[in-house]
Amino acid sequence: VVVTANVLKSIYVDFLWFQSVGFEAVYRTRLTAQVFLFLAGAVVAAVVIGGNIVLARRFAPKGHEKSFIANVHPIVIRRTAEALLATIAVLMAVSLGSAAAGSWQTVLSWMNRVPFGQVDPQFGRDIAFFIFDLPAYRFFQAWLIGLVFVSLLASGAIYGLSYSLQQFRSHITRSMHTHLSILGGLCVLLIAVSSYLGIFDLVTNPGGIAYGGMYADINARLPVRYILVATAAFTGLAIIANGLFRPGEFRLPLAAFGLWVVAGIGGGVFSQAIQSLRVEPNELQLEAPYLERHIAATRQAWGLDRIDAVSHPANPIVTPAELDRNPATLDNIRLLDPEPLNPTLNELQALRPLYRFADIDISRYPLGAEGEGSPEADQQVLISARELDLTRVGDRNWTRDRLQLTHGFGAIATPVTEVEEEGLPRLTLRDIPPTAEHSRLELTESGSRIYFGELTGHYVVVNSQEPEFDYPDPVQAGRDIRTYYEHDRGIELSSLFRRLMLAWELGDLNLLISGQVQANSRILMDRQIQQRVRKIAPFLVLDSDPYVFNVDGTLKWMQPAYTVANGYPYSQPAGGDVNYIRNSIQIVTDAGTGDIDFYLTGSEDPVVQTFARIFPELFTPTQDMPDAARQQLRYPPDLFRVQAQHYQRYHVTDPEVFFLGEDFWEIPIQRGGATAQPMDPYYVTMRLPDEEEVEFVLILPFTPRDRENTVAWLAGRSDGEHFGSLRNFRFPSGVLVFGPSQIESRIEQNALISQQLTLWDTAGSEVFRSTLMMVPIGDSFLYVQPVYLQAAGGRMPELRRVIVANGNAVAMEETFEEALAVVTGQRAPTSPEELLITDGVPPGGVQSDIPVPAEISGPPGTGLPGLIQQARESSDATQAELNRLRDLLDRIEEQVLPATAP
Repeated sequence: VVVTANVLKSIYVDFLWFQSVGFEAVYRTRLTAQVFLFLAGAVVAAVVIGGNIVLARRFAPKGHEKSFIANVHPIVIRRTAEALLATIAVLMAVSLGSAAAGSWQTVLSWMNRVPFGQVDPQFGRDIAFFIFDLPAYRFFQAWLIGLVFVSLLASGAIYGLSYSLQQFRSHITRSMHTHLSILGGLCVLLIAVSSYLGIFDLVTNPGGIAYGGMYADINARLPVRYILVATAAFTGLAIIANGLFRPGEFRLPLAAFGLWVVAGIGGGVFSQAIQSLRVEPNELQLEAPYLERHIAATRQAWGLDRIDAVSHPANPIVTPAELDRNPATLDNIRLLDPEPLNPTLNELQALRPLYRFADIDISRYPLGAEGEGSPEADQQVLISARELDLTRVGDRNWTRDRLQLTHGFGAIATPVTEVEEEGLPRLTLRDIPPTAEHSRLELTESGSRIYFGELTGHYVVVNSQEPEFDYPDPVQAGRDIRTYYEHDRGIELSSLFRRLMLAWELGDLNLLISGQVQANSRILMDRQIQQRVRKIAPFLVLDSDPYVFNVDGTLKWMQPAYTVANGYPYSQPAGGDVNYIRNSIQIVTDAGTGDIDFYLTGSEDPVVQTFARIFPELFTPTQDMPDAARQQLRYPPDLFRVQAQHYQRYHVTDPEVFFLGEDFWEIPIQRGGATAQPMDPYYVTMRLPDEEEVEFVLILPFTPRDRENTVAWLAGRSDGEHFGSLRNFRFPSGVLVFGPSQIESRIEQNALISQQLTLWDTAGSEVFRSTLMMVPIGDSFLYVQPVYLQAAGGRMPELRRVIVANGNAVAMEETFEEALAVVTGQRAPTSPEELLITDGVPPGGVQSDIPVPAEISGPPGTGLPGLIQQARESSDATQAELNRLRDLLDRIEEQVLPATAP
């Protein structure tokens, strides 16, 4: 009764929640499927298991029972044991029913499957068979073998009990033998079914030189598996036939079982022999057709076959003419990095300890001028929501946590290229209440409240008698502005029964007894946006980086979502066993109301089409997405990363070249000072070659395997009809284009830059070198790397320098424009003395009010500059001597140590 009541309570609360978010039809579909499968599974299991218990009781030996348990009547023992078996049978029926209910997604996907329109190259079956049908068949087989096995155990227990009561003096009757033989034979037949389904696993076999069925799998293991299926089926039929016609005789079942074992052992030896003696001496020749299958399937499953591969001239330098033709790219080169900027923003704009900026997102808004009569140009912007973080609240109590502290407030935004004189970001959206310098970023007071976000995980009660904390009064210090929830969302606490059920579900008695909770109060649950989405659509895989954006003065969240599968034939998996992915869904969540819209942006995906058949009320066509939201779409970083990882190998389509592996690529390793890690993709506003319009693209360069020069770059497009498409730009084989590691080396070998960074790092401050971005401009590239400085142990990094590389020219200046002018030959680089001390700013990066003495700021060769030059020359001489001694030690190790080694 307690278990049933608890389940019914959870169902009731879930229904209230789904009803409050407008997806009760989705929950009703899922709940109906679960209830039907549970009842069907439990009833079938109860009938089969109970029927076998009844048969076992009927077939069990009868007669005078002499218990070997002293002083206990045999009838009591029998009745007690039978009651126990009946209880176990009921529990097993419930367990099997629950297993059936838990597979609702598998069953519904099978019943509503949409064909892929593509067949696998080995068995000629539509890909949908492997994605939808095969998992369903495996579930039915596993469920049935569990049912038969439990029936066999229950029947055997009845027979064992009867013999124990008769002191094991009776013999096995024909009926008993037939009963157990049929159950045992059915178990073996179901094992044969499992073996047959396992045949199709050969096309997802990970054991060969590539994923999927290779030569030995298809020409050796496949025939062996057919033989094993036949011998297993023969064994099962032999057991059943023996029980029906020759009870007590075990020669036929034993012979069949022996044949099955011999076939398994012999098949394994045969398969290994084919691999060792036939395949390995002729591997390329024999495996080439299967490698071709593997390459084609992997490219299809990961969307690599849709990449538009073109050539790129990769000229050695960017010319001034190309710079003049690409002002939008130059105006959007990201100087502000989200990683060092996050602590700075939390120091500057959190404003209260209970607020936190969890993540900084990159987006774009039409903020720039295009010219008279033309639309405004898109400007890259860093934006972050100011969320409530209860872990930072000191005194915790139920009233504060559940009634008063309910929401965050506002956001900050800064263009990626704009900084103040002291190196801090220039915020165009800031403060509480929010103030914006541009109308596109303005937030209304209502649209600023964040009840649903990345940090807001705890449930709250709104519209209670206790007003909510809204934001600190900007005029009167020590006073807070209060508010009440103005929307009609959440579960209304309109009755005592609802409050009782919710208190029970959440384990919170205060919901039931608090006098602050009234009839029109509402409870907001599952407010963390990813948790919220997973509760509605557990079959979707979510991108790790949801991002906030501003629509008409209201904050909303965009959550890219993927449909995935693990049964795509011959496709190479990633991240576990996933070997198929599509970005088919974009989910928009209102930060104030929690309203969720699932926009179907990948209607050609058979997996999402299948779920759209199951839940027709869930998805909204992409054409119904508001223009303001559509303008915020961007290529998802997680998808881009995994596609780039696969494209390192699977840009190669020729099996022979793939087998040799000589044209494989790698993601560049970048060294940001002491650390080395693979380069992350980054967003660039640019005009792709041969395109007229400026676009917002996600890019990543590639280097050859074990080499550092760049050979190609991949672009993920985000705008308009090109959203979700990829283009790869391949460089000519005879052109050398410096890669990120080589540019890093050139930066570190530049004496002026290296000395300045070293001086900063040892003068009570820390240097942070941001992502080294390779920015395509025209037919060449600029490399740009912002340099941040912060006091040791501080939490406010400041942008101090920008490094720009153009071909062989490298410069580090205070601004991007100055560094660009240096590497294009339009101005001379800053002198060493000007670089070390500029405008009264000492190496520690702290603004000084003390005027710079003339002897310090004098011309080179005099005063402090002269001493600096002398120290540098002395340091260079010392370093040269150290290098000479190191070479001498190396020669000693090469010549002396080998001769004296034991």
